[in-house]
Amino acid sequence: MTDQPMVEERKIYYERILIIDDEEITRMMLRRVLEESGYWVLEATNGQQGLQTCLLENPDAVLMDVRMPVMNGFEACQAIRQEPAISRVPILMLTSLDDVVAVQLAFDAGATDFVTKPINWALLAQRVRYALRAREIERQMRENEEQLARAQRIARLGYWRYEIAVDWLNLSLELCHLLEIDTVRGMTGSEMREHVLEEDLPLLERFIAAFLQEYADESETEIRIRIGSGRVLTLFLSANLMYDKNNQVNVIFGVAQDVTERRATEARLSYFAHFDPLTGLPNRVLFRDRLIQVINAAQRDDRRFAIIHLNLDQFQKVNASLGNTNADLVLQRLVERLKGRLRERDSLSRFGGDHFEAILTDIRSEHEAAIVAQRLLSAFDVPLQCAEWEVRVSATLGIAVYPNDGTDIETLLLHAATAYTRALELGGARYQFYTADLHHQAVERLNREAALSRALERDEFILYFQPRFDLRERRVTGAEALIRWQHPEWGLQMPDHFIGILEDNGLIIEVGEWVLRQACRAFRDLPLAVSINLSPRQFQSPDLAERMLRIVQEEHFPAERLELELTERLFMHDEQQAALTLTALRESGIQVSIDDYGTGYCSLQYLKRLPVNLLKIDRSFIRCLTDDRADQAIVRSTIELCHTLNVEVVAEGVEDRATLDALQHLGCDAIQGYYLSRPVPLERLLEWLDSVKLGSHFALDAPNGPPLAEQA
Repeated sequence: MTDQPMVEERKIYYERILIIDDEEITRMMLRRVLEESGYWVLEATNGQQGLQTCLLENPDAVLMDVRMPVMNGFEACQAIRQEPAISRVPILMLTSLDDVVAVQLAFDAGATDFVTKPINWALLAQRVRYALRAREIERQMRENEEQLARAQRIARLGYWRYEIAVDWLNLSLELCHLLEIDTVRGMTGSEMREHVLEEDLPLLERFIAAFLQEYADESETEIRIRIGSGRVLTLFLSANLMYDKNNQVNVIFGVAQDVTERRATEARLSYFAHFDPLTGLPNRVLFRDRLIQVINAAQRDDRRFAIIHLNLDQFQKVNASLGNTNADLVLQRLVERLKGRLRERDSLSRFGGDHFEAILTDIRSEHEAAIVAQRLLSAFDVPLQCAEWEVRVSATLGIAVYPNDGTDIETLLLHAATAYTRALELGGARYQFYTADLHHQAVERLNREAALSRALERDEFILYFQPRFDLRERRVTGAEALIRWQHPEWGLQMPDHFIGILEDNGLIIEVGEWVLRQACRAFRDLPLAVSINLSPRQFQSPDLAERMLRIVQEEHFPAERLELELTERLFMHDEQQAALTLTALRESGIQVSIDDYGTGYCSLQYLKRLPVNLLKIDRSFIRCLTDDRADQAIVRSTIELCHTLNVEVVAEGVEDRATLDALQHLGCDAIQGYYLSRPVPLERLLEWLDSVKLGSHFALDAPNGPPLAEQA
């Protein structure tokens, strides 16, 4: 026998009526009538028992006699009304037809209705049904009121009623709570005005006048009120008129909503939309709005103004060294300095990162703009103290003047940025005015950028080579590979005209690898070393050593015959990372040399810590070597220290025999310069090497120098 699933018995809800009466016959008759009408009936014989039953069963309605032992109906009714759980149950009192006093006492005790004796049994069920329906309507109204009150609390909303004739203001309970006002009484209109901020009183007066003078049916406004705790709330007021039976205006009825938080949020959003959150300066959106106003004023009054494009020089290194938090602190302090250097009528904006723009309004001449620019630069003269660090920062400025350099926003910003770029090319930490020549240079740079982006694929790059002569072995031991750009229209372009562009747009990585491959192929079968120059962007690549070694292996070139030349600036800013990169290169067999020594800020102490093979002394120390005793002392000490550290020394820029002899006397290892040869294409270098029997000694005392120097 299988178990049959149990079918859940449907529960039918019957409304429960409690009868409280000490007469059994009356209870029996009431039960019969109520049960025949579909109600569930409970019974109690006195008021005390009825109260307990009511608390336990929570009936839907109570029928209760007035006169009972222990506790009469009036006392029981009052007791029920005092119990929160059952206080709202409908109570119908059973009274005699002529007992008017009992009826009054019943209502005073809290009765809902009364049923007279003798009872009309045909109407009893209808009276009970009416009481239940009234209770349901009351419950729904109460819930609606609670929901409305809850919604008003959530929306921070309340209503008010202003009686014009008596100048009396009634406030809803919610509005009283909102304004922290005594809910027992209302207040006069004059008393309410005392809470309104003085600057908002005209708004309130216009709001009331719209009804009283202009007879507007509706009106709205927004005012600020100081409440009891001292806080200031922003209230949105909306109202309409109410008319009496004679169609006369006697009441203004309205609502008030607390919009303080909403307005604060809108203010914050507006602030962040127009101001830089870190420095508090206007951002580019507000800057453009202000610049439009300045342009309009300048056109109207025939005045001049200037735009200054200001960038902090290499500020990203401050971020890398101190971390974002301290770098932000440095930036905030710098901004305070810069604001102090501007005139009161000028404004400074931050465009993001380390880029700022300033508007110098109402200038009489470029000279006045130059004075302000110089003051801005002076803000960087004194180091900034940040925690335990002393931070030095510099800036570069570009200036465009209205109307000479442009009459619209885009042109002025473009020309200020062009002037900045020129100032940067001149070494930075200075200011530069825009000129027509700078515009021509900017256009030319754009053209060069476009042409360079296609130069590699069009095979327009070529390599020149400048040989290096070993003074001890008196023979050529290597050559430096130097890139040239053979443009079909502009002719042969020197590196100064395009290397910076390749570095800026990132193409230097790809072009640098092309140089390495071509140099390896050219010198693969020659018993000579070849050196190539590394750019800053190449040197910063984390996998530099692996990439260099891979190319060398793919080209079947001995790694020990490859030299990578680095300028001092590449490793002085992050010596630890530079040491790791140089060590990786050395371990792969690749040689490392420091190029242009003396043009940066490098100390020879770096040579003790960095694994380098060779140092090249810049031509600025070689040019006047035979006449300048200071240069002689510098070169001598450099050579001696390098030899102590087992580092070879090459002198660049040797252009005559006297300089060569002086270097040989000082113990220099090798030379490179026009006296030996200018940079030449590979074919000419090979021809010359073949003529002097590559690898053998040859004389340098020919009347016009070495043979290649004559041909160059």
